[in-house]
Amino acid sequence: MRILARAAIAFSAAIFAANYLLPLPWLLYAAVLSALMAAGLMLPGRKWLRGLALCLVFFSLGLVQFQCYHARTVARAESCDGGTYTIYGEVTAYPAVYDSYCRLELRLLGEELPKAKAIVYDNDFTGTQLVPGDRVRFTGRVRMADKLYGEDYDGYYSRGIYCKITAIEPVALCQQGGGLRYLPVKLNRLLAERIGGLFPADCAAFMRALLLGDKSLLYEDEALALAMSRAGLMHTVAVSGMHVVFLVGLMQFLFGAGRRSALTGMGLVWAFVLVTGASPSAVRAGVMQSLLLMAPVLRRENDPPTSLSLALALILLHNPYAAASVSLQLSFAAMAGILCFSGRIYGWFCARWKAVARRFLLRYLIGNLSTTLSVLVFTAPLTALYFGYVPLLSVVGNIAALWAVSLCFMGGWITCLASLLPLLGQGLAWLCAWLARYILLAARVIASLPGAVVYTETRGLWPWLAASYGLFILCGLFGKKNWLRFGVPGLATVLSLCLLLRCTAWDYAKGRETIAVLDVGQGLCVAAMAGDSTVLIDCGSINSPDNAGELAGRYLLSRGRKSVDTLVLTHLHQDHSNGVAMLMEMLELRQLIVPAMAEELPVDIQDSARRYGVEIKYISADSILCVGEKITASLYAPAENSRDNESCMAVHLELGDYQALITGDSPMTEELRLTQEQELAGTELLVAGHHGSADACLPQLLAELGGDTAVISVGFNSYGHPAEETLERLALYGYNVYRTDKDGTVEIRIG
Repeated sequence: MRILARAAIAFSAAIFAANYLLPLPWLLYAAVLSALMAAGLMLPGRKWLRGLALCLVFFSLGLVQFQCYHARTVARAESCDGGTYTIYGEVTAYPAVYDSYCRLELRLLGEELPKAKAIVYDNDFTGTQLVPGDRVRFTGRVRMADKLYGEDYDGYYSRGIYCKITAIEPVALCQQGGGLRYLPVKLNRLLAERIGGLFPADCAAFMRALLLGDKSLLYEDEALALAMSRAGLMHTVAVSGMHVVFLVGLMQFLFGAGRRSALTGMGLVWAFVLVTGASPSAVRAGVMQSLLLMAPVLRRENDPPTSLSLALALILLHNPYAAASVSLQLSFAAMAGILCFSGRIYGWFCARWKAVARRFLLRYLIGNLSTTLSVLVFTAPLTALYFGYVPLLSVVGNIAALWAVSLCFMGGWITCLASLLPLLGQGLAWLCAWLARYILLAARVIASLPGAVVYTETRGLWPWLAASYGLFILCGLFGKKNWLRFGVPGLATVLSLCLLLRCTAWDYAKGRETIAVLDVGQGLCVAAMAGDSTVLIDCGSINSPDNAGELAGRYLLSRGRKSVDTLVLTHLHQDHSNGVAMLMEMLELRQLIVPAMAEELPVDIQDSARRYGVEIKYISADSILCVGEKITASLYAPAENSRDNESCMAVHLELGDYQALITGDSPMTEELRLTQEQELAGTELLVAGHHGSADACLPQLLAELGGDTAVISVGFNSYGHPAEETLERLALYGYNVYRTDKDGTVEIRIG
């Protein structure tokens, strides 16, 4: 079995090297070199090196597989990039309908494009009634699927999607779908509707995510999704080995164990994997569980490392670009941690506490603790890298909730089956709902605790993380006593993190004043901090995968801020305000200031303000706002007859002797009015208006300010922001220009 493991690991290592390390033109040369080295090791008299030769052979095969797959898919898609083609394909998922377009997913069947999946944007909404299996034809413009909001993005490739197609004529149905190929997708849809009808509204989204892995509705509840993430419980709604184990456990509880049960269990496992979408984590769990079930049937011993490595190799054989899947990386990292450390940690506790073996509750606690700590070993750096945070209290979350998750999962499926008898199904759904409510309550409580998460925006976090891992490795290699191998590095890690967070909070509370223009993409959010006082100007973004409120919350929390005194909205366009509701979920907001002539506040902001008791103040005339001892904000109300961007309020900030002007989206007419009516001389910082558009940064304004620093808050856009003429004007008047799309968050420490 271990020979298979070595071959699978070598093959997978080649795929990861091709994804992240080796340039594409070098792959065939590297494959040939690896094969030649393997041949040399196979010479007579070198039998002890044949294991290494086997690894080199499969490493070479992995490189060749990646090269061939790339030629069949990505290379063909690249040759069609920007062209217009007649598209013929098969619908693989139900359409997703949004405000301005309908989104389809196709399996391309034509000769000109690669035989792969593609995303189709149907702006005419002609494909809204399609179902999986339907075949369609239309004319469309093809683009590569390697970008998201202007940034390199490999998430589509990891799902086997290599083209984005914009339909330029109606999507025409050629043939209605049929057959069994898309039965799992249709069954998923039926089950989702059944779950939505059975369970109460406050837990239906969670149950749908738990049973089917469909988190779309869960993410719509921003507060709930945030709480689950901060409590380290989001993994419970990502289909993985845990769910498969629950499913097999339920089947064996109902029907007993044995060979026949093992074969039935395999069929049930793969039905579950397919119905839930066959994500990499689900496929990994399916392969490993199948090998575990087959071991007694074939009278072979199950070998978890072989199962894990084989599952990875099979997934990458099907799609080498799946190596970039976050789901895959986290799933395999978690399982690797469990295999390497869980048994050792559990054994260490059992050796010291003899009562563990006799008491069920203690076994549960120690087992849960051992598994969670093992999972964190490899997943913590990945979580920090991809999601920007580390859930420090995930151990507490798992201990508090996993027992309920297992019961809720099994009870949820029993409820779906029992719903064939309506009264029985409704009764069981009522019981399951209380378990779900307990899990959600636990997530919210744990997420609200101090120190629940630490964000990567915290200065020095990455060096701390690297130093902590280095210390554990050194003590593990050279320490002979368990207190030295685990106790010393564990205590040093906790104390150093507390010191790091405390010093960061002290620096921003007692140190220099700070103004930061946050990198929220095509939007605006400016933070001003002095002493214990915090003021935000705007909080919104468009054309960005991240919510501006979450980005602002992470920035402030990483600086030791747990509340915002005042949030001033210059106006209510989405790129300046659509993150406000999320911000209220993350921090305490005391006051929200809005121009009186602005349109009505969005419903989500009103609901959040009402729920958290936020005071809303409307400004109809120029006002001065004093926050704490060092922050003064002059609010310049727009002209009475202004509209659209002209109804934008400008803000002049003073932090001690330092001055900054934020004009929001004010056009040149409003900027000219400011120079005529206000005293702005000596303003050092200008946050350029309207993301640096051509009608911003009036010469008279630049001359009046006399500053030296300008920041343009801008992201991916189709408007041409920032305009060349604006950049030239700023340079002409001696401004040093910083851009959030190139420089990231621009933080200015004063003094």
